[in-house]
Amino acid sequence: ESGEVTTLGRGGSDFSAALIAAATNASELQIWTDVSGMYTANPSIVKQARPIDNISYQEAMELSHFGAKVLYPPTIVPVMLKNIPIVIKNTFAPQDNGTRITNETSGNGKSVKGISNIENIALLTLEGNGMVGVPGISKRLFGALADNNINVKFITQASSEHSICIAINTEESLLAKEAVDKEFEFEILQHKVNPLIIEDNLAIIALVGDNMKSHQ
Repeated sequence: ESGEVTTLGRGGSDFSAALIAAATNASELQIWTDVSGMYTANPSIVKQARPIDNISYQEAMELSHFGAKVLYPPTIVPVMLKNIPIVIKNTFAPQDNGTRITNETSGNGKSVKGISNIENIALLTLEGNGMVGVPGISKRLFGALADNNINVKFITQASSEHSICIAINTEESLLAKEAVDKEFEFEILQHKVNPLIIEDNLAIIALVGDNMKSHQ
């Protein structure tokens, strides 16, 4: 409106393409990049990793969320709503099949489609006897993190409600501890809740596959 030029940030070109594809009801969205599609694992870490021929929107979104940087996760949503296939191709090897992302999954009998990982993760644990059966603990915990713009990547809670564990980026761990300890200052003084515990130098490893549902 004011004539200023800006960018959409990381993944902006992919996201722009998806919006235009959805708006024009394109038959296919092609993302041309420097690798031959989405891989079964990070090829720079796992030598045996290979491109995935076909994958579902949901599987692609999960792999992208958990570290597969070949596709910007929000790109998938506009075309998924219109059921438009996404094809990821390699600019330097256009003859390669690449990866085709559609509404369907073909696991070829395999339940796990791919493995992805996020490094530089800190695990935060809030625990204490005073948390058991007390409503609103989770709301206060996540409220304190949200007020400080801290993104939570993973959540798990003990069935006894004695502890809640969350994973965040390592560089945000000290800010998170300061915010959470301040929020629960009264409970910590009363020894009902322990000060937030931080474990650093961790990673999240995710196994992704639509066919994993209801399988041991």
